[in-house]
Amino acid sequence: MNSENILDKIVDTYRSNFDVEEPYEFHGEVYDAYAGFCMTSAKYVLVKRAELWRAHCFEHAFFQCRDVVQNGDILRFQKQLLEYMEPELVRGGEKEPVKDHMYTYLTGVFISEKAVSDEAVSSLKKLRFRKNYRFAVRGFSEERVVLFDVESHRVYGNAAAKDLVKGYKKMFPSF
Repeated sequence: MNSENILDKIVDTYRSNFDVEEPYEFHGEVYDAYAGFCMTSAKYVLVKRAELWRAHCFEHAFFQCRDVVQNGDILRFQKQLLEYMEPELVRGGEKEPVKDHMYTYLTGVFISEKAVSDEAVSSLKKLRFRKNYRFAVRGFSEERVVLFDVESHRVYGNAAAKDLVKGYKKMFPSF
């Protein structure tokens, strides 16, 4: 199984619930695919005007295949997340997200055809970004990053991506 097969299988699972674009350019960085998700939930009594609560949930997933994923690729994604993704995709250029925002996951999935260095894996595992808005009254945003090492048949992720890694291992039993 090569990186393109893995990417196709993952993106196909996203298609049912996400808006998918292939390829996708975001502030000068070209990704093989992008998947965006938006869900609104609400609870009301008898009529919609008597709303008890509302919650907006989002996820933005960026996918990139490379011959070799290096430490610089992961750090470049982190930099782009801090400078562009969080301010634009989560807050829409404002000081805080929209009213009733619950969460936004900013997900990066990297697929490396060849073995990944220990430095890149170490850098990946150290990635942490979680931001609360108005002491979490306006929700939070969190970074999740997953790295597939096709040659070694391994899947790595940062702490926030633990559930994603578990799901991808079920999807690809050889990893």
